[in-house]
Amino acid sequence: MGWLTIGLSLTSPSLLAANKDWPVCAAPSTPKRPILRPEGLDKMAVYLEADQALFREKGRSELQGQVYLSQQNQHIYAGRATFNKQTGDITAEEGVHLQTDTAQVDSQALHYNFQTGIGQLSEVAYLLNDAQGRGTSKTFVQASKTLTRLSDATYTTCPLGNTTWQLEAKSLELDRATDKGVARQVKLSLHQQAIAYLPYFSFPLSDKRQSGFLTPNFGSDEKSGIRVSLPYYWNLAPNYDLTLTGNLLSERGLKTDAAFRYLFEGHQGSLDYEILPHDRRYQDETRSLFRIDHQSHIADGDLKLQASGVSDSDYFNDLGSSLAASSTVNLERTLSYVKTQEDWTVSGLVQDYQILDNSTEVYARLPQLAFSYAHETEENQLKLYASGEYTYFTKTKATNGQRMDVQAGLKKRFGNSYSYVTPALSVEHTHYQLSEGEKTHLSRSLPTASLDSGLFFERDVFKGQRLQTLEPRLYYTFTPFKDQSDIPIFDTAKRTFNYSQLFSDRLFSGKDRIADANRLSASLTTRLQLPSKGREIFRASIGQIHYFDARKVTLPSETPSSGTNSEVVMEIAGELNALTRLSGTAFLDTGSDEISASQLRLNYHDPKQRLLNLGYGQRKGDYEAAHVSFAAPVSQHWKVVGAYERDLQTGRSLESLGGLEYQSCCWKSRLASRRYLLSDNETYDNAFFVEFELKGLGNFGSGTRNLLENRIYGYE
Repeated sequence: MGWLTIGLSLTSPSLLAANKDWPVCAAPSTPKRPILRPEGLDKMAVYLEADQALFREKGRSELQGQVYLSQQNQHIYAGRATFNKQTGDITAEEGVHLQTDTAQVDSQALHYNFQTGIGQLSEVAYLLNDAQGRGTSKTFVQASKTLTRLSDATYTTCPLGNTTWQLEAKSLELDRATDKGVARQVKLSLHQQAIAYLPYFSFPLSDKRQSGFLTPNFGSDEKSGIRVSLPYYWNLAPNYDLTLTGNLLSERGLKTDAAFRYLFEGHQGSLDYEILPHDRRYQDETRSLFRIDHQSHIADGDLKLQASGVSDSDYFNDLGSSLAASSTVNLERTLSYVKTQEDWTVSGLVQDYQILDNSTEVYARLPQLAFSYAHETEENQLKLYASGEYTYFTKTKATNGQRMDVQAGLKKRFGNSYSYVTPALSVEHTHYQLSEGEKTHLSRSLPTASLDSGLFFERDVFKGQRLQTLEPRLYYTFTPFKDQSDIPIFDTAKRTFNYSQLFSDRLFSGKDRIADANRLSASLTTRLQLPSKGREIFRASIGQIHYFDARKVTLPSETPSSGTNSEVVMEIAGELNALTRLSGTAFLDTGSDEISASQLRLNYHDPKQRLLNLGYGQRKGDYEAAHVSFAAPVSQHWKVVGAYERDLQTGRSLESLGGLEYQSCCWKSRLASRRYLLSDNETYDNAFFVEFELKGLGNFGSGTRNLLENRIYGYE
């Protein structure tokens, strides 16, 4: 390996690839010197040129004045040099310049051997031809073809004349055999001011994973104070690794996070564990969290284990970083196995929960066994299907019980390219064995019939550049009424009404209620398509359900729904132009001619990285909220970002986020401030984030970029 390629070793190729979105700056390079080596010459041959030369068959040949030596892709320019043909030794001085396809190096003196690849330079200035980095070194020693040592070395990716940031190391060792670099007594300077010192710093020289410290994180919030995190990564084996992170929380203590990942043939997963001993803000109690996510492929089936738990119900509220986390009310623990073979699918499930809010306790399934059958046929052939399920439900303070459910049905589609009619018939039987109550054995059997039909019309519009469709659809379903008030509710809830519910025969999720139905759904959809690209640019739908009979089946403490018609549901989605997309849903109460619920979203994103997201949602008597998020460059280097969500019904803020981003060709910085409502719906938490990202080196911060990507749709 040629020693000139070492210039690239100062950064990890994976990091360079990750920074491909950085602004393009003027290349920090001087013009390359002309290649004097004749074309067609054997690549292993040593080529020499000089104004004056004294060649010796044995010993050192002496060259003076515009000296040029080359072998393979290595080219040496100097004012004076010696070359030993027998040993391959080269010495050069007076403006030494070394050049390859990837880098240029200037030095005061050079000692090198073409045959062994071992050499030394002094007072080095190096420059990578792809403008990814440059630096200096007092000595540059090529100890072997794979090992390089530098002393008093510097590195930066900023262009010549701009040293916004610079990494300085007392010693630097680059080992290509292990693809690992080690720097000692490291100082990081920003605008010539030292901001960090590290006695030891290791980094990879390729995409291969390497053990070592990762970049530290910084942040603060009112719940935990100032947060400083330092991760260490262990590459234990090619197929498993471990990351340990020490978190110093100024208000609480030292928290340790462990993340273990593994990948074997047929098995993969991750184990996470967090522990905070003696939390000073929680009566010095030890607090912890675990999370397991495992998958195995066994006997042509998939086994999954997903489980998590915390030491106390306040864990997410105190140590979480978002409203979603602090609002967690239960943690699921599930072990499942699913196997599919031809037309059959069988599965088993064991599911339990850690309840963080006693008012939301749900039933555990210990266990659930299920099967389904669906014979694959041609589109217009008769289709048979069946499913079955056995579940044992248990809960701390409630009626426990066993439930067995079996369903079978058939359907057939009659259709062509412009119309279809699909009749379907199914029967469902459910049996319960309860632990207590007047009736411990309950059974229910109900049939359901449906008829689905539709038409497709299309025409060319806008002089044949667009295709418009018109798609009317009718869906009828009938299920007779059966009193089910004595059946307990194990896992059943009423489905949220939406457009897809127009064409479903199930009003409830779960098996504990089968709604009586005698209804007809009518809908109309139109689409505008771009045939040349096969892309839908606009869609609008409207639909409503007409009830021929009153609905009688309800959940406990609910009253039956009245009225002969459902709300009218309307949906739109499409492009206002190439940069702006609009989508929305609205529900019209025909009795009062009022919009009972609605949702509207607008997203704008242009090539200049300006983006705007607007959203509004409301349900009459329940909630009304709006949100806005944006990112906009305000100059060549500065960008302002923000997000805001407000509860319009109560007039209070749910979350606000504001930040600034500075970006140049060699570094980025992000500052963000966030305020969000905690799960008690009264208290707010304020957090501050700061992040530095150095091109080709990595980022020093608190995951500010991830925060902005999660809260601002389209932000990159």
